[in-house]
Amino acid sequence: ADALSINEGDNVIHLRTLRRVNGIALCQIDHYFSDLSLWPLLQGFNNGSLHDYLREQSGLTLLRTQTRISARRAQAKESKVLEIPNMAPLLCVRTLNHREGEEHAAEYSVSLTRADMIEFTMEH
Repeated sequence: ADALSINEGDNVIHLRTLRRVNGIALCQIDHYFSDLSLWPLLQGFNNGSLHDYLREQSGLTLLRTQTRISARRAQAKESKVLEIPNMAPLLCVRTLNHREGEEHAAEYSVSLTRADMIEFTMEH
């Protein structure tokens, strides 16, 4: 609720995606949107980049404004989805994405990525 600048208990759209690379589960992403008018559009999403889909289908461009990266161990449900042993290491990436010129975040996402299959590069 804080990330989306809404009140606790307000309705949100929660979309969970699973990204695969060469058929191997790489990451599970939970996307949260406070703009309920996006629901009909989001129902049509089935693969690829969610942000590309939103831009192509509606002209909505989301800009990443914050990224937080931490590490933790996979819980039982995550292990099953990601096809990894229980307690395997995961990178947890939390992002805030804004519409250009808007003060409040349009999307908050939490990505749980297999640590054995990912490398992040940050250029400054």
